[in-house]
Amino acid sequence: MARTLYLLRHGQTMFNTRGLVQGWCDSPLTELGRRQAELARDWFDEQGIRFDHAYSSPAERACDTVEIVTRGKLAYERTRGLKEFHYGAIEGNSYQLVLPGTYNPYGDFLVPFGGSSEDEVIERMRTTLAEIMERPDHHSVLAVSHGACTRAFISSCDATSDLHVPNRVAPNCSVHVLRYENGAFNLVERFIPDESKLR
Repeated sequence: MARTLYLLRHGQTMFNTRGLVQGWCDSPLTELGRRQAELARDWFDEQGIRFDHAYSSPAERACDTVEIVTRGKLAYERTRGLKEFHYGAIEGNSYQLVLPGTYNPYGDFLVPFGGSSEDEVIERMRTTLAEIMERPDHHSVLAVSHGACTRAFISSCDATSDLHVPNRVAPNCSVHVLRYENGAFNLVERFIPDESKLR
């Protein structure tokens, strides 16, 4: 029987507004980031979606997002497997200065700086998410992660997915809906919060 994974990127952070590389560093959600998480929560409510279990990257920005989406009423497990790319010595610097033209995809660009390779992150995400989805009573699962690792993982699912996303960048609080069956992930839907509703 197919199970459903809702892979959610965290809300906007202070580093996002300043164009700084986050990776394993952390910065808090902005007020907009918190409201983006509320829009994602509203979408889940409108769709009648209820989660059996929830998981989050250990980063504060991801934990705060899962707590807003679940209204703090669902216990969640923090797992290192959902962490962002490690950018090594690049972390904390301006994207424009240190990552020109390398965003999609990174390949091995970050490795000489002590960071993660694309293949390493994809394997980590796939292994972590598959292990989660194989657990008993995990039929509707929320997992909160990060932009670059979500982009890499979703790209790796293209061969088995019904939905192909031309622009694979994961906007803040975007939701990727994946069916999990027989060890494979199938991307079936993507939701991006409509920030015009916040005006």
